[in-house]
Amino acid sequence: MFERFLHRPALAIVISLLILFMGGLAINVLPISQFPSVAPPSVRVSVSYPGASAKILIDSTMVILEQAINGVPNMRYMMGDATSAGEGTIQIVFEPGTDPNVAVMNVNNRVQMVKNNLPPIVEREGIIVMQNMTSMLMYVNVFSKDPNVDQNYLYNYATVNILNEIKRIPGVGRATILGNRSYAMRVELDLDRMRAYKVDAEDVMKALDTQSMIGSPGRLGQATGTTSQTLEYVLTWVGRYKTPEEYKKIILRATPEGEILRLGDVANVSLGSSFYDLYSDIDGLPAAAIVLKQTPGSNAAEVIEKVKEKVEEIKQKSFPPGMDYAVTYDVSNFLDASIEKVLHTLFEAFILVSLVVYLFLGDFRSTLIPTLAVPVSLIGTFFFMLMFGMSINLITLFALVLAIGVVVDDAIVVVEAVHEKMHAKHLGPYQATQEVVREISGAIIAITLVMTAVFVPVTFMTGPVGVFYRQFALTMAMSIVISGVVALSLTPVLCAMILKPLDDKGQRGIVGAINRGMSKIAGQYDFVLRGLLCLILGCAVGVAVYSLLHIEIVHEVISEQVELSDMRIYVIAGIAAVLAVFSFRSTFSGFNGSPKRRSPIGVFLHVFDRGVEMVTGGYAAVLRRIITRRVMTVVVIGLFGYGIMVVNKVLPTGFIPLEDQGMIYGIVQTPPGSTLEYTNAKCHELQAICEKMDEITSVSSIAGYEVLTEGRGSNAGTCIINLKPWADRELTSKQIIEELEKRGTDIANVKLEFFEPPAVPGFGAAGGFSVNLLDKTNSGDYTALGEETDKFMEALGKRKELKGLFTFFAANYPQYEIIIDNDVAMQKGVSIRDAMDNLSIVIGSTWEQGFVRFGQFYKVYVQAAPEFRRYPEDLDNMFVKNEAGEMVPYSAFMRIEKKQGLNEISRYNLYPTAPIQGAPAAGYSSGEAIAAIKEVAAETLPNGFDIDWRGLAYDEAKAGNTAVYIFLIVVIFVYMVLVGQYESFIIPLAVLTSLPVGIFGSFAFLKAMGLANDVYCQIGLVMLVGLLGKNAILIIEFAVQRRQEGLSIMDAGVEGGKLRFRPILMTSFAFIAGLIPLVRATGPGAIGNRTIGTTAVGGMLLGTLIGVLVIPGLYYLFAKFADGRTLIRDEHDEPLSEIFER
Repeated sequence: MFERFLHRPALAIVISLLILFMGGLAINVLPISQFPSVAPPSVRVSVSYPGASAKILIDSTMVILEQAINGVPNMRYMMGDATSAGEGTIQIVFEPGTDPNVAVMNVNNRVQMVKNNLPPIVEREGIIVMQNMTSMLMYVNVFSKDPNVDQNYLYNYATVNILNEIKRIPGVGRATILGNRSYAMRVELDLDRMRAYKVDAEDVMKALDTQSMIGSPGRLGQATGTTSQTLEYVLTWVGRYKTPEEYKKIILRATPEGEILRLGDVANVSLGSSFYDLYSDIDGLPAAAIVLKQTPGSNAAEVIEKVKEKVEEIKQKSFPPGMDYAVTYDVSNFLDASIEKVLHTLFEAFILVSLVVYLFLGDFRSTLIPTLAVPVSLIGTFFFMLMFGMSINLITLFALVLAIGVVVDDAIVVVEAVHEKMHAKHLGPYQATQEVVREISGAIIAITLVMTAVFVPVTFMTGPVGVFYRQFALTMAMSIVISGVVALSLTPVLCAMILKPLDDKGQRGIVGAINRGMSKIAGQYDFVLRGLLCLILGCAVGVAVYSLLHIEIVHEVISEQVELSDMRIYVIAGIAAVLAVFSFRSTFSGFNGSPKRRSPIGVFLHVFDRGVEMVTGGYAAVLRRIITRRVMTVVVIGLFGYGIMVVNKVLPTGFIPLEDQGMIYGIVQTPPGSTLEYTNAKCHELQAICEKMDEITSVSSIAGYEVLTEGRGSNAGTCIINLKPWADRELTSKQIIEELEKRGTDIANVKLEFFEPPAVPGFGAAGGFSVNLLDKTNSGDYTALGEETDKFMEALGKRKELKGLFTFFAANYPQYEIIIDNDVAMQKGVSIRDAMDNLSIVIGSTWEQGFVRFGQFYKVYVQAAPEFRRYPEDLDNMFVKNEAGEMVPYSAFMRIEKKQGLNEISRYNLYPTAPIQGAPAAGYSSGEAIAAIKEVAAETLPNGFDIDWRGLAYDEAKAGNTAVYIFLIVVIFVYMVLVGQYESFIIPLAVLTSLPVGIFGSFAFLKAMGLANDVYCQIGLVMLVGLLGKNAILIIEFAVQRRQEGLSIMDAGVEGGKLRFRPILMTSFAFIAGLIPLVRATGPGAIGNRTIGTTAVGGMLLGTLIGVLVIPGLYYLFAKFADGRTLIRDEHDEPLSEIFER
């Protein structure tokens, strides 16, 4: 079937060109992101209750909403958070794959069911139900060097001129400015004057409501159908006031005698800010901090670029003098650096693979054929990525790097087989290719099917990890399928066209003409061709030397003798490249067919070829001595299986490693009750420490906001610490954190913790783990929860696997409880409702009506002036109007008691909880950290208390043995494919039982390199099953063929091993060479690179070196057992299972 391509070479070439063309088009439209979209969808419900404490907000609003929302379809878990700033949020996290729009609709329906049960003020403030955008995109700080510009101006300028523009950019899911510094009309009441004039807060609110209002007088002269007139008049009215002067003129009381009491007589009115609950600055300058989050599925790099272009455009057109902006965090920095690193790795891997192939084949023409298969397979894969709705991300790029060593295999097998035929039977390229296509097409199909079959079961995995597996698996599978197509279409045609016959005489037809034409062209342009080839290969040698000197172990060993600076490495690599150019010049002096002069490279290739032949002969001799020793074969496999269990017990486990992303969060926690100004001062102290470190470029601080839960509080602060590019600093982010922790001890009376951004965007705000301590006693005793939290944190702090333990749960926040004597209040004619409403306005602040200015809607806030609400004693000087219109002091019927309580209350699945954040200690994985927390919880928590997880830790803790099950499914799937290929249930066992050797190699190398068994490792193991299975198939396929030709089982096994020894070494070492850049990776994405590279290199190296000795023995073992067994003897015999048939 595939021989037809030899008769239609143009068709074979066009097929490959079409694959390249479609892949090239797909590259331009594929979205680019750091990882696939794996974060589960979530919905956010936000409420506001001005003046309410966290406890009041929980009891009056949050509990009602949570009970209604609980159990919404596909809900994973629900988290609630209420603060004493009167703000509450409920985040509902859904199972991956849930339609976020449907989730929002379902949650909103349940909210509407209980809306009428909520306090009227909560309804008036608004209940916001929206999709929760969890993927951080960037922070933009707008600042000014003009000392006259304050934070209020910056906030409102950014709101009016920048924020609205950014929100319209496709891909921006959420854009907000931290804090609420929007303009507001501040009505600050003078309580002394109000008491003198016998006016209370309610009188002020009524006056605002009745005088600053919207009116709609209508039109004069409207048509009535019976009369007509020439003109129609629209009646207008100024309506709501817009300036402080207008509000000051509002009348509170008027008498017939002409006495008028105006708002300006009892209050100071000014255009201020809605709240003063947050300070933001960058490098000591006030700033408006804009937070942007990404819409799921959008192209992060493209969105960020559009945002930067838009802000730069606004800056050029409208920024006032002195104003500027700075991007303090940008996910594209890490994304671009990581992708650039992987692309460099891709190029290096391609060069190294080509060099290994050239080393084994010793012929440029033969090397050219398999290297042409690589770009076709890789670029063509992008088309299928587009068809399956995937993106260009680190996982798919990892797959392509690994695929380089895989996709070249099929072409190598074909080329090597053609060489073998040409030398063994003295055939021309065309005739040799014909025979090879007939013989080897089955093996190519089997290899392609097995390699693809390895990844098919993985695509059915669910959850976030399933998305990683699926994108990796589909990328690998598609590239392998394309490489199979190329190996059976383009590669044979290229072999017939490009390879030089041993004797050119007698070669006829189009192939002969092409060969003769190539030789003629080579003769005419011999000098140019040799020059280009020498230059390319010389550069490749220089790159290889440069890469070798950057391998950590090599670098350290050489540096002990000679200092290796970057400049010296460049010089050494350059000298190696120049020497290689002159050596290759001699090697390729006979490219046009003339006799070659032996050069050092030529001598080396000749010696290497002779060495491989000697090793092959020795290998065959060893095989003849050990192949029949079945007990030894079983013992060896058993030992490697036992070794896997031993190493696996001591190998750290993990989920997704935390990478150096070039940014660190500094979390500042001052003592409970600290003022915002005090917390801001501590943030500035941390800023000063950071600015003294060379590795840090800028620091922006936000007092009153903590990034972990996106909550607000006067004793919380966050510093965003930006690091220099990876190439410009020697310390990693973890080392910088350790240094900051040491220097941070100089800051008194504050708790500091440092976290990196999350490993996967969308899973929380920071890296590490997130665990909740739950109080399931339903006692409502937060003091007990606080005591258990302290004990639990103390026990966790003793575990060496954990560090950075942190919680904002504190039951010792200073509070005063108001106690009202109802009897006395009623005797004095005071309504309890009126008394509390008055306090809510005077102390808590409330807004009434609003106004439009600068094209924006702003609120009018009424509150006592600051000097009347500073201390608890100020309550004694506050009055409320009774039924008789008299001013009654609160001290007459009310007292306060000092106590401690919660400033912020968190809930998890309806239970009170203490959220805890932390990270694995140096040298420990996230899996070990989670295991340690589970152990501590089991040992220390009493009945009624439990833990649960959120964010990425939720999936890791719930994952269990999913990877083991997937691995078993992969093995079973491969087994079934091989059964169909060999028409035997026994022979495929020889392939599967050879796998423990390579798996042990992977685990052993991971342990030696100090890496963890995480998602990258598991992906590498799945791929390893296919690669090691491919090597076994190459040997067993030819052994089966030789057995069918009449050889004994032993001779067939030896012959299969001997014939496939060279191509197995070539393909395996080509694959390993392609992974060297991953193993030695540094900088962005280094941990993932090293993990997947080490897994594959360790498994492939040991699986190849030991496997070539074990696989023939396994074939002999199972072939002996299967010999003479068949499912159906012949048409007259009764069909029997091969287990019982002899």
